[in-house]
Amino acid sequence: MDYKSLTALAQLCTRLEKVRAFSFNASNGPGSQTNWRGHGRGEVEVTRSGAHILFAEQARFTDGDGNKIELQNRYRWTRCLDFVRLEHLRREEPVLLFNLVPVTEQGFRHQSPHLCGDDTYTAELLLHSDEIELIWQIHGPRKNERLHYHYW
Repeated sequence: MDYKSLTALAQLCTRLEKVRAFSFNASNGPGSQTNWRGHGRGEVEVTRSGAHILFAEQARFTDGDGNKIELQNRYRWTRCLDFVRLEHLRREEPVLLFNLVPVTEQGFRHQSPHLCGDDTYTAELLLHSDEIELIWQIHGPRKNERLHYHYW
């Protein structure tokens, strides 16, 4: 692990602790059989516990038909030696989504895809001066989706 990668990991964790709000866009591509399209905006309550940074997200999502849906999610980011682990906390049980490894000084990519049934999830994360950008792709027999998050 080189100095630039260690610096990128430290910078990501420092920035994650400062997040207070987010927005996201959901879109689906050719072959998708879901209606997961629209945009959301919300707040993030951040709690630090050792190497863990917990995100409690609350948002209002407006789907492609104009329906408004209240969403809540809990995520756990964990600083590990060579990567930052992202887990979804479902009913308090962590589900590993990705180990994000630095590929540039401001860019991270999944170490390996997350498999959920027949679906494959991939992710990229970019550190910008004023936000953190997280892009998920979901591909499967019924899905071709992109979730584009902005945290600040």
